[in-house]
Amino acid sequence: MLMDEQTITTYNELGKEYDEETKDFWENFPRTVVDAFVTSVRGKVLDIGSGPGRDGLILKTAGLDVVCLDASEAMVKISREKGLESILGDFNDLPFVDNSFDGVWAYTSLLHVPKARIGRPLREIVRVLKPGGMLGLGLIEGESELYRESSGVGKPRWFSFYTKDEIEKFLARYNFRVEHFETFTPGTKNYLNFIARLD
Repeated sequence: MLMDEQTITTYNELGKEYDEETKDFWENFPRTVVDAFVTSVRGKVLDIGSGPGRDGLILKTAGLDVVCLDASEAMVKISREKGLESILGDFNDLPFVDNSFDGVWAYTSLLHVPKARIGRPLREIVRVLKPGGMLGLGLIEGESELYRESSGVGKPRWFSFYTKDEIEKFLARYNFRVEHFETFTPGTKNYLNFIARLD
């Protein structure tokens, strides 16, 4: 597995705490990016870095055929308990054949990849998406890369922060055309939310 082992260990140890901390996220912040993704895609969707299934449930309730994938056994267990199809796996090496999905949802999951290695999961996303498929992407604004703790998750996880310009450039590099963009600020940092179509 290519993902950061410390981050996976933290999620395995604090899966329930993370679930509790984040379960009401979309009740407190605008859900327009989720709604924009749902209206832009029909069919089968892969939720990568799906965590405890918070977003997967929303997408499933909206009528999409959702497959969740996470590198943490604890997260996979929690999402399965919520009735989601959930697979243990690494988004750097997706266990699916080419052109398997109509959409990929990657909300605050790719920020656990060092910037120098972001190309690999993006290539995998392109590979498993059908032509014209949709990507829902959420990242956090900033310029640093580091291990950090958060209030609800008191052990370190790897975070890579991005500027809007950086994200737009790598989306263009992998043939994604941005169709929707928005920001909001849950805490001290802006969340950068994109919906993009694979050309």
